[in-house]
Amino acid sequence: MLLISYLFKYLKLNARYCSNMSVFTQKLNPILGENEWESQDEHYDFHQEIARSSFADMLHDTERNQKYYEAIKLAIRKMHGLGRPAKVLDIGTGTGLLSMMAVKCGADSVIACESFSPMSECAQKIVALNNYSDRIKIVNKQSLKLTVGENCDLPEKANILVSEVFDTELIGEGAIITFNHARLELLEDDCIVVPSSSLVYVQVVETPWAQNWNGFKDIYSNDGDLLVQAPIDIKNCPGTATVHDIQLSQLSRTSFKELIPPHRVARFDWYRKDSYKFLDDSHIIPVKAISDGIAQVVFMWWELVMDTDGKIILSCAPYWAHPLRESKINLTSFDVPWRDHWMQAVYYLPKYKSVKEGQDLSLVACRDQFSWWFYLQSIGIENKNNFVIPHCECGLHTTHSRTKIGMINDNVRNKKYLSVIEKFVNKDSIVLFISDGFYLGLSAAKLGAKKVFYLKDDYFSTNLLEKFIKCNDITNVEILENFDTLKNVSLVLGQPHFFTSILPWDGLYFSYMVQKLKSCLSENCVISPKSVCIKGVVVEFKDLQKIRLPLGAVEEFHMGPFDELIINSSSKCDDKVEAQPLWEYPCIARSSVKEFINLSLETLADTDVYDNSITFQLEGNSNYNGVALWVDWDLDGSPKNVITTGPTTLPKVGEWIQWDMHTRQGIQFLKYEKKNYVTSQFRFNVREGKINFSFS
Repeated sequence: MLLISYLFKYLKLNARYCSNMSVFTQKLNPILGENEWESQDEHYDFHQEIARSSFADMLHDTERNQKYYEAIKLAIRKMHGLGRPAKVLDIGTGTGLLSMMAVKCGADSVIACESFSPMSECAQKIVALNNYSDRIKIVNKQSLKLTVGENCDLPEKANILVSEVFDTELIGEGAIITFNHARLELLEDDCIVVPSSSLVYVQVVETPWAQNWNGFKDIYSNDGDLLVQAPIDIKNCPGTATVHDIQLSQLSRTSFKELIPPHRVARFDWYRKDSYKFLDDSHIIPVKAISDGIAQVVFMWWELVMDTDGKIILSCAPYWAHPLRESKINLTSFDVPWRDHWMQAVYYLPKYKSVKEGQDLSLVACRDQFSWWFYLQSIGIENKNNFVIPHCECGLHTTHSRTKIGMINDNVRNKKYLSVIEKFVNKDSIVLFISDGFYLGLSAAKLGAKKVFYLKDDYFSTNLLEKFIKCNDITNVEILENFDTLKNVSLVLGQPHFFTSILPWDGLYFSYMVQKLKSCLSENCVISPKSVCIKGVVVEFKDLQKIRLPLGAVEEFHMGPFDELIINSSSKCDDKVEAQPLWEYPCIARSSVKEFINLSLETLADTDVYDNSITFQLEGNSNYNGVALWVDWDLDGSPKNVITTGPTTLPKVGEWIQWDMHTRQGIQFLKYEKKNYVTSQFRFNVREGKINFSFS
């Protein structure tokens, strides 16, 4: 179990120390749009790394734990059956769980390595707590730096390797390097590796959200007139090979069309010295289309073959392709094991391809040491020299996140913004847009505005905006370095979402910018959004709570020191409210929706502090484990033009909530208590730009 983000341990950017060994760290306040200095514990760096690792959900993965346990038991039994001692090496031990499993299964010796010092120290404590200190040696090193021989880390080579160094892409945490080095330098020739092999599968589909998350959809008026079109380099851009990892099982089967069914595209036999190339590799797999359509997206997942006999399989497949379907035909997303550390991967084909049912094609799977990319070609025109890793050539894919690109292309949002623009723009309008990547705003120029202004944000976003202006042949748009010369603005419009936005209410930066611009606005200037409402609902998460849930014990091994480490680290550096894309994480409403506050953005600064107390009534002492939080932006006072970052339909108590896919919601986990209500205290310090929630 490898915790690989070592860098933060050594980086203390923009920091200086006090006499009491605290450290000042610079932190961005996204609501104010300003950097602030905060005093933190001197070990803030690795506390943050531990708290953000989401390491706990891996250990809550019961299927994973049990299948590793079973495979370790078989490996040791097999080695003993051959009359050989079971010499186990555990790479990336984390908590020491796999090492303790090995000891309990009868291993003769166990050596574990963990390069992340806080985790190595934690593993020492856990091993001691479980009375295995005399049976397990823990080395605080990377496996690549382990030595073998007398007075070395390993007295001799091991004959059993257990390791979990995988991520969503399988190889993204360095599995190829790790297993290759171990096989050549740390293991005997006739060894057993757990897992024994890994299999990679892909499925090719057509889906409408491919364009939503990977390009720019031209914008049309309600009459069908083209208002804003994408520059040609965006339309032709191959995108980027960066993985889009999501919980595929939360997609409806109606949201995509299967063109090429699941195929195995790669196999890694970790126990063999010659089973895979160390560097780049590509495979051409003959496939046949099963439907007409446009091939746009590749879904990818993998399986672990845990034992040498191939009987213990751990699959990360979405529910519609999961091996459990063999025993349950009507399998749903609720029937497959949940895990957040290994999700499924989405890759966008560099060139979409039209296919016909029954057509023979070549699917090309390419990889380097850490990542994958894919091509789909007609039979007979394959040329490996053409299968280079895609790089964004237009700037859109490197400037904006997948979530932001989805927001930019969201038809529901765009229709509401266009409605406001059409309502308030005329030949005398001077319009100012305050937002990052708000290319739709250019439609104001097409709809007759006298002048359109954008405030310059960062170079990449501005460069993209200039491309859109040139492509659409617009002359009455100006990008401002500052607003010194700005005057008589009649409409200010924002998305509002900025590069610095993480939590839903971070978009309140828009209101602070409006306050700074007051002298530039006309007497009857329209501000849109007009108001913001912060809302919440008490929920019961099906699985998401596991990323912060204490372990207690795992497979009867006590994990108290790890729980203490996570709780201590979280208390030092974590905000209680964090952002999550809740459409990927099912939850049931356990209360009705409540409003924390409803604010006019034009007069927000007239009050220094807003306080409110609310009570969520729970029905029937129902289970709950968190609160979901979001904002609604009222663009113009019309109920039809409210943009939500939360549920797409009003939540009903006891039912699953449907969430907006193009934003992240705020969540705060709660400890369940048997009671009829949850109370909350809300405070918004306008001067400091800080919003706080407390629940009891």
